[in-house]
Amino acid sequence: MRVPIAAPRKSTTDSTRRVEFTDTSVSVFGWPSRGGVIILSDATHVDFTFLSLSTTTPPSKRRPRSTDIASRGDDKGQRHSRSASSANDMRESQPAEEQEEEDGDEDEDAFCQRLLLLGAKWWDNEKRYQVVDHFAAGVQSFVEDVEEGRIAEPTLGERRWVKVGWEPAAVGVDGADGGFWVRDCDTNWMGIIEEDNLVPINAARVKLAKTMEERCEILKGMGATFYAGLEDYDSGSTFLRAWEWKWEGEIGHLKKVES
Repeated sequence: MRVPIAAPRKSTTDSTRRVEFTDTSVSVFGWPSRGGVIILSDATHVDFTFLSLSTTTPPSKRRPRSTDIASRGDDKGQRHSRSASSANDMRESQPAEEQEEEDGDEDEDAFCQRLLLLGAKWWDNEKRYQVVDHFAAGVQSFVEDVEEGRIAEPTLGERRWVKVGWEPAAVGVDGADGGFWVRDCDTNWMGIIEEDNLVPINAARVKLAKTMEERCEILKGMGATFYAGLEDYDSGSTFLRAWEWKWEGEIGHLKKVES
């Protein structure tokens, strides 16, 4: 079994965390009001631009929910407000108790939706993320725990490699008018599911993109599939549209944390 070289991350739950660095990668965190944690691993400059995050002074903490959007300026706030509007539309069809859980959390939820649009994963809790991270890194004790059934093996969504490129005209949660490209593959972790659809050997090329447009071109060369809008994307193996349907965790409940 081939495994990543990078050492597994070690961190404690901190629901104010936004950006985390290791010696090899950058991760961006979102804390949805429904619970769990949404994490975009191995984030790049293109991702930071899409998320309206500074690359020169990346925020280690997220701002208080009440000021997440307002303090970013009108132009950036407009992009996030589109996401928040879409979130409100979705909430109209949700049970009243679920809507109440989200009241006051719209700004952070809007940010979480944009994370999902980049292929981020929605974890039940941070401990589950760390367990799978250790398993993926080949830490023997965790591999044995999975093999012997003491720890649930990674689900399809947890083990997936997903990269998304949005066409320049695509703005907002629904990606209207521009469309997007998706390349999602199985990883080479233990228990390979799709032997004919593993992560490309040149997957690191995606990091060379300086703009989202360049990322789209690179993904096209990797065999990515184009979708005109989110409504056309129906793969259940990723979390790209998870905001529409996810209310439970992958192996348990979505753990809520103090903000």
